Amino acid sequence: MKDNESHRVSAVVINLNGADLLPYALTSLKEQHYDGLDIMVVDNGSTDGSQEMLRSDFSDIYLVENKDNLGFGGANNIGIEHALNDGARYVFLLNYDAVIREDCISRMVETMKEIGPAIIGAKIYYHEPSDRIWSAGGRVTMWSGHIAHRGIRRRDENRYNRRVSVDYVTACTMLIDCAVIETIGSFDDIYFPSYCEDVDLCRRAVQHGFPVLYEPEAVAWHRVSSHSGGGVTPLKVRLRMRNEFIFFKRYANWYHWITIPICTATRFMTCIIRWSLTGQWRLLGAGFRGFTSLFLVRK
Repeated sequence: MKDNESHRVSAVVINLNGADLLPYALTSLKEQHYDGLDIMVVDNGSTDGSQEMLRSDFSDIYLVENKDNLGFGGANNIGIEHALNDGARYVFLLNYDAVIREDCISRMVETMKEIGPAIIGAKIYYHEPSDRIWSAGGRVTMWSGHIAHRGIRRRDENRYNRRVSVDYVTACTMLIDCAVIETIGSFDDIYFPSYCEDVDLCRRAVQHGFPVLYEPEAVAWHRVSSHSGGGVTPLKVRLRMRNEFIFFKRYANWYHWITIPICTATRFMTCIIRWSLTGQWRLLGAGFRGFTSLFLVRK
């Protein structure tokens, strides 16, 4: 795609001790069929030699080094601020443990040109098995207090090949028009260190009249939960439960709370039984800590 100076994209990749996977993400960005692309890495205080690797092997990529771990949202906010100051039209967010097809950004930009300022997400597969969907956008069900990716773990059988409006798209692979950011702001640090900040951002976008779209022609692959250890881990359980509670305390109406506690308790009891029967005591403890946070977190 040529002549994209007026539609410049600033790609922001957040890194925390991802020296083994980060090169794959950056290479997939450098191979994009889009000539209006700048690439930036915001390092969140890595101690695995990531910065040295970047300076050596990717010296043409702009590097921002944080002394401390600011979390996913906080680090992305720094990258977004740099992009706005540099005059970018769009910000493209990519996890360091994800890669994108060579036409991913160009597909997203074409959709953005068509519909106007919005937030757009890709069809994201698991890295392995690579034919199973991790996210085709997401849905938020207020009555049950549930947040979930569309299509998760399903084999791709052309069920999610239509562009549709969704409640959220994951910031694992997300294109944002800077006009949206200038109107609603960036990620909320209340979700530190991660989980649900992208759901919150999309919710605010919709409240201000901006579309949130799933674009199936933009494709990515994700090594899920690389930072938290992969799969279901105690850290992931605790953070997801706590941050989902924060989200629903912020956005659910009073009448949703007639059913949210019942549905949440039912899901939690199901997990308790499964974890107990399989001896996953650390997950059980993390689940209890996450569940009790319902009564502790602020909006």
